[in-house]
Amino acid sequence: MKRILIFAAYFYPHVGGYENNVYELSRRLVKRDYEIDILTCNTEKVAAYEELDGIHVYRLPCWNALNSTYPIPKPSLIGFRIFRELVRKKYDVVNTQTRFFATSFIGLIFAKLRKTPLVHTEHGATHSIVSNKVVDLISRSYDHIIGAMIVKSARVNIGVSEAACSFLKHLGASNVQLIYNGIDITIFKKRDTDYRRKLGINNNAILVTFVGRLIYAKGVQDLISAFPKIRTATHDTKLLIVGDGPYKANLEKLAYQNDCRSDILFLGQKNQDDIIDILNATDVFVNPSYSEGFGMSVLEAASVGLPIVTTDVGNTRKIVEDGRSGLFIKIGEPSQIANAASFLARNRQMREQFGKRSRYLTKERFDWDKLIDRWISSCIPQLAMKEPGKG
Repeated sequence: MKRILIFAAYFYPHVGGYENNVYELSRRLVKRDYEIDILTCNTEKVAAYEELDGIHVYRLPCWNALNSTYPIPKPSLIGFRIFRELVRKKYDVVNTQTRFFATSFIGLIFAKLRKTPLVHTEHGATHSIVSNKVVDLISRSYDHIIGAMIVKSARVNIGVSEAACSFLKHLGASNVQLIYNGIDITIFKKRDTDYRRKLGINNNAILVTFVGRLIYAKGVQDLISAFPKIRTATHDTKLLIVGDGPYKANLEKLAYQNDCRSDILFLGQKNQDDIIDILNATDVFVNPSYSEGFGMSVLEAASVGLPIVTTDVGNTRKIVEDGRSGLFIKIGEPSQIANAASFLARNRQMREQFGKRSRYLTKERFDWDKLIDRWISSCIPQLAMKEPGKG
């Protein structure tokens, strides 16, 4: 049995597309008789060790820096014991997930000390987008020093989108492979739900939904700014904002300033089952993000069969066909969000047509069971490419 050690900054019970991707990859590898260990940060202060669906999860005590957007492992007796156990094992592959997390740098060091092939997976498509210029400078410097060191040391670099692959090459990576994030289409699908009733929303209302982390780079501020015009164009419209993050207070303040707070519902962080129910209650999904490595929330909405309004970032052009399953908008343009969302809100037949196409594209391109074979053939040492920088 081959053994793989994955270094991921976030993992369950922390909720997000990144965590879900690592989980889906891991559990499918377990089904193929691989032994999977995951080293992550204990952001939720739960058990230091857990076995989840055959996956061995080790959690390091950590600081939650930068408004809880950047977990940093901290020295501790628990961490020492975890590393002592991991060092005793022989791994066939070390896999790091996203270059800017501290866990990826630790994974690089571990792979070098243990002389284990390193496979790096990149979820980002650009340097991190932040409003603070000092943090932006530090972030870019880190990418071109530590991030570049990680990707140049990797035997294989996996980009989850074409944009992620281009970014890997920008950082100096070689042996770049394109392997999309996948989705379990047997879970994310159409189903009956009474979520509207739970929220006290009538069945005739139009629900516009965003799902994601509430940070500046997700562009939710543009969606809120666009909402008064969307609401004016339809008789009864509600905006559902699903997720949490350091920018939430700013977004709530903006909602009050726009005098439409009663029609904007901040639902907070939700588990996967709730998200599927929310998506099934939704009429139009909007992704106003400034940057995406892949766009997992967009893929989830497409898999459920929703029409999508989105910026052309990350991998969204592979998930959404402009004019056939959704509508593309420019980054930072609330007026375009308003026009596109209003158009779909007023046209039920178009929403249904776009939604069917969304579901079809998801099945064809992003079914996990179709992607796992490529991951194995690209990343297992016996089948992997030459050492980086050679040939």
